[in-house]
Amino acid sequence: MVVLMLVFFSLAVVFDNLPRKPVNLKINYLEPESVKLVEYGATPIFAKNLRFNHNFISYSIDEACDEGRVSDMVAAFNIFSSEVGIISFYEFPGDYDSDLGNVKSDIRVLCSDEFIKLDNNLFAAGEGGPSRIINSSGFKVIEEGKVILYNGADCHYPIVALHELCHVFGFDHSKDPKNIMYNVSRCDQRMSPDMGELIRRLYSIEALANLRIGDVVGIVRGRYLDFNISVLNEGLIAVDSVNLTILGDGEVINVVDLGDIDIGYGRTLRVQNMRVDSNVRKIDFVIDAENVVRELNENDNRISMSV
Repeated sequence: MVVLMLVFFSLAVVFDNLPRKPVNLKINYLEPESVKLVEYGATPIFAKNLRFNHNFISYSIDEACDEGRVSDMVAAFNIFSSEVGIISFYEFPGDYDSDLGNVKSDIRVLCSDEFIKLDNNLFAAGEGGPSRIINSSGFKVIEEGKVILYNGADCHYPIVALHELCHVFGFDHSKDPKNIMYNVSRCDQRMSPDMGELIRRLYSIEALANLRIGDVVGIVRGRYLDFNISVLNEGLIAVDSVNLTILGDGEVINVVDLGDIDIGYGRTLRVQNMRVDSNVRKIDFVIDAENVVRELNENDNRISMSV
């Protein structure tokens, strides 16, 4: 009798641990509230949610720039900072090497004496805009901006330099001839109040990460769980050492260290034959379960799947 009981018990254990017919997990998912971003209204911009991930922004001015253009550019930085109130600038402590291109400033200012002809006998006074962007879906994070000053307008006010600087921050051309973003320079042009208000709203958003679970597919085969899952960082800063916790019916099955996730990047994890309880009915995947990482939105860190 004892032998028979041992045999039946052994068979039950073996059967319980055998892989069975795969059962696809179904996602029980409600779309979380999105990160609160900015309403742009009628302010002309060429990309929404475009910004640097910090408010203290460095610049470098090429040594080829003459005194007049240097003075105009510094004045433009000061005017922009005064108008928006939430952004400030400082000169990058180091020389720009135009051959090596090793400047580390946020905004590079270059000068040229070229005449760039446009339509209707007009010439370009300058160029400006973001030169390197990380698209993190939630935000478009400016890594570097560039301004090129040609022979600009002969005004006491730095019309050209300020116009190009506003392009770096994402402003597009305006139809108002008195707006600094009008596409033909006039000495009476100035920044409009809505431009400062937009920058204040956008840069009032704290620079944090925003982790989100992307695609996830799971299969249960008896006591074994297979899954593929991707974790994305759609925020403004990188994250160090992200943990993914897997739970079965509320009990922790495993915790996986996904490592660092930079802005606009993600990690994909593929797992096979992770042991779970044979009667498990719900699997939860949770990023940063202990809330170590401060995020813009904490509501998109969990996905539940049912058997």
